Amino acid sequence: MRSIIAVLLLGLTLSAAQKRREYFTEDELDLVRDAQELSTRVPVFIKLAERRLIILGVHEKSDKQKEKERKDQEQYEKDKKKAGAKASTVKPPVDELAYLHDFTRTEMIRGYIEAIEEIMSNIDDNYERKLDTRGALEDLEKFTRETLPELEKFQTKTEVEKTALQDAIDKAKEANQGAKDAMKVVPKTEKKKP
Repeated sequence: MRSIIAVLLLGLTLSAAQKRREYFTEDELDLVRDAQELSTRVPVFIKLAERRLIILGVHEKSDKQKEKERKDQEQYEKDKKKAGAKASTVKPPVDELAYLHDFTRTEMIRGYIEAIEEIMSNIDDNYERKLDTRGALEDLEKFTRETLPELEKFQTKTEVEKTALQDAIDKAKEANQGAKDAMKVVPKTEKKKP
């Protein structure tokens, strides 16, 4: 009898875990899967976290991103003009962040947290395997240092958002301090001379 109850409880636990909301899309997870090395994976997670902060309105797009959007819009206008009567068939530039509008503000904040946690986990894993982590630590420290003040200025609308925001602030502080502490131990990577 007890084993049946244990099996039922385990089943309930597993189904609850499966129902947990994913904070990354399948396309985003594909980007992560494609980035196998720490040096490529950390920038992917930073990009995913950054996108969420942009949609939340607390982080600015980079000059490079703005320039790309401007060029895409100019190309669209040229293509429309060139198409003449068939201008309606020309597709407008794709908003790379539009898919994030399906997430709630709380889910965006939780996505930021998940990205930071993944970076920390990946760094820990690489460190344990005695692989180079210095660059990733520097990137994490810089990103959390820059985004922490932005998070602290974010205005929540609900208690759920407020809780998620506090969790994000705490995680950014933890990651930043952890990166600083680790950089005291992990030696700087020697740059290869050409």
